[in-house]
Amino acid sequence: RVNLDTLTQAEVASWKPGQVLLLNGKMLTGRDAAHKRIQDMLAKGEQLPVDFTNRIIYYVGPVDPVRDEVVGPAGPTTATRMDKFTRMMLEKTGLIAMVGKAERGPVAIDAIKDNKAAYLMAVGGSAYLVSKAIKTAKVVGFGDLGMEAIYEFEVEDMPVTVAVDSSGTSVHNTGPKEWQARIGKIPVAVA
Repeated sequence: RVNLDTLTQAEVASWKPGQVLLLNGKMLTGRDAAHKRIQDMLAKGEQLPVDFTNRIIYYVGPVDPVRDEVVGPAGPTTATRMDKFTRMMLEKTGLIAMVGKAERGPVAIDAIKDNKAAYLMAVGGSAYLVSKAIKTAKVVGFGDLGMEAIYEFEVEDMPVTVAVDSSGTSVHNTGPKEWQARIGKIPVAVA
């Protein structure tokens, strides 16, 4: 279990590729439009609406809630779309980890390694199930962006997997090699 409200860079550095974590506490959200606006604001020397220091950002655009839901389906967005913003977010905002789906490209992995950060994968295709881990949700920045606004979610036991650790090791690079080695040791019966 990871307490997001007391998360430190040292704790992030202890995570290993493939490790399953349960996130608890407050995290921020943001996608393409929010990242672009953050980039523009930083370039102009403007203050951001929220402090990202030692925080995690979840790449998501939550759907409006129905009935008693806190949020509607809130599945992860493909992280590669944020690769071009990764170094800026890590170096200029104090962000220490990101949650999304799919692999990260070399530009993002280098930024993660250089900043001793991490990238975590949420389960893609299970937006409804992920939304059940979200206990509260409020807009904390860029409300005019609608579902692309920055939200603060309070989560309880949100499952994620360490996909890129603080040394830049990516399960998307190591995993296929490990499985290929394992499969190569399986005897094949020829009929």
